[in-house]
Amino acid sequence: MEIVKGVYQAKVVVPEFQRSFVWGRENIEEFLASILQGYFVGTFLMLDTHPENPIFPFRKIEGLEQINGRADPAQHSTVRLVLDGQQRITSVFYALYAPEIPLRYSKHPYKFYLRLEPLLEGDFDEAIVGVSTWDRRRLSENERLVRENKALPFTMLADSGAFRRWLYKEQNIWEEHEQNRLDEFYSRFEKFMVPVVNLSPTTSKDNIVNIFERINRTGVSLSLFDLAVARLYPKGVRLRELWERFEEEHSETADLVKPESLLKVIAIFQGKEPRKGNLLDVLDALSAEEFTARWEEAGEAISLAHKRVREEYGAFEASWIPYTTLLVPLAALLWELKRTKAAETAYRKLDTWYWGNVFTQRYDSAVDSKSYRDFGEVRRWFGGGPTPEWLSKLDPLALNLDVDEPRSAVYKGLMCLIARQGARDFLTGQPANLNVCQDDHIFPKALYGKDHPVDAILNRTLISKETNNRKGNKPPSEFLRTCLTGHGKDERRLLDTLGTHYITSEAYEALLRDDFEGFVAARRAAFQEAVSRLLYIDG
Repeated sequence: MEIVKGVYQAKVVVPEFQRSFVWGRENIEEFLASILQGYFVGTFLMLDTHPENPIFPFRKIEGLEQINGRADPAQHSTVRLVLDGQQRITSVFYALYAPEIPLRYSKHPYKFYLRLEPLLEGDFDEAIVGVSTWDRRRLSENERLVRENKALPFTMLADSGAFRRWLYKEQNIWEEHEQNRLDEFYSRFEKFMVPVVNLSPTTSKDNIVNIFERINRTGVSLSLFDLAVARLYPKGVRLRELWERFEEEHSETADLVKPESLLKVIAIFQGKEPRKGNLLDVLDALSAEEFTARWEEAGEAISLAHKRVREEYGAFEASWIPYTTLLVPLAALLWELKRTKAAETAYRKLDTWYWGNVFTQRYDSAVDSKSYRDFGEVRRWFGGGPTPEWLSKLDPLALNLDVDEPRSAVYKGLMCLIARQGARDFLTGQPANLNVCQDDHIFPKALYGKDHPVDAILNRTLISKETNNRKGNKPPSEFLRTCLTGHGKDERRLLDTLGTHYITSEAYEALLRDDFEGFVAARRAAFQEAVSRLLYIDG
């Protein structure tokens, strides 16, 4: 916390030659979980220098300007340049102070919450949750937990007085034993120590740059896969060779997933939650023959999952898969369906489960615990058991589909629906080559971007490059006249083509009027109807 306070005071800064903050939500969640569990998170490399005559030009940590714009490095006799540790330090600062800046690959800021019930149960994946500020449903859900004293915004943890005042005076649901445990977790977070290597201010610039480059070139810690390779070697299992064979036989899938994904599928097969801490124990419990057989099954299962999201769920390119993490439980469930020779009803249930996860963004957090729990619940559902509770309570009409972040699961999911629908070319009415289509605006940004949220998925679709060039920056009404000519001036045939993009007759009429609000409202209704059909449960 002392280093983060230094960030707030502009005493801890980064040299200009450092890259920008690039960590995403998942990275931040994992790092916060490591701190709360007291794990070793590496070392920091720093260099003290005078702010008025620094060894290198520097800048404030990203987000500080929005939180404490008056903080001035010149107020300090020395400042600390972060040579190694910027991503880790900035991620904690971001969670604690919530600057209004987006994370990488997003257009909106994130807020981080600490859910207390899973924290007390030791489920750190479920306890730490980052939520985009555009996601009103999930924000509301977490703010409700805050009001019920079942969660805390991470911003409260920046002030020990505020936290302990809440814990011992303001909340009324946690008893003494739970209070003590929560205080222990907070103390671990507040007093978390990271070894710091301080370079001497007399170190030459060339040596500093060489040290920095060497750290960034060689400072990669052993992965879980590396540890698994070493753990299985005495049993005669050559895990790297198994992975290389998988890469040869399933090259497209291997480009998409890490080898750890297969280990997680194996853990689920073995009835274990696929957390990192469990995986090595699972490997220890299997003989060489058992592991090899399970590895082959997991490889085939993950390939089946990839094939299904590509061919059945519309993710015609890897970049359109809403969650690659969802492939692990999907693979385990598909293998179960194959093993039991399940009927069509079970596959429909699988599809409902898949789309429910996409449009509720469930796999934004706590991936491993959800994978394990979903496998058990959905497998029982296949056999005639109850519908998973979260799915039975889902209201499709309450889902927020007004998204403008291309990396969000909802955005990708809706674009996959367009791909599944056929997405015919606007001009020719023929099936478009989706692999060369562009994700682009219907109401052009150049004309409407100033006054309307044109980047939202409701105003975007898959358009071929040639058609997109002819569309240009024309108003929709003008472009539609060209499209109508391309359909032999048969409006019915044009409407059939537009329908493959979820553009209904009401939306078409709005396009003819160049009515952005009317078009978006009609298209939202079309998407909601489609999602409702996907999430309909009839057994």
